[in-house]
Amino acid sequence: MPGCLDGIRVLELARFQAGPRGGMLLSDLGAEVIKIEPPGGEETRKHPPLVRGQS
Repeated sequence: MPGCLDGIRVLELARFQAGPRGGMLLSDLGAEVIKIEPPGGEETRKHPPLVRGQS
């Protein structure tokens, strides 16, 4: 079933959790989301888990 945003292309330039979550929601609605990251990658990948042994 087509989403209401089929055919829409979105550039995601956000950082941390709120921005990528918004991109995920737009993707779930059918948009093509293109995430742009800094050369070193997303900063949150460098943070350890909040609780050891869990993600």
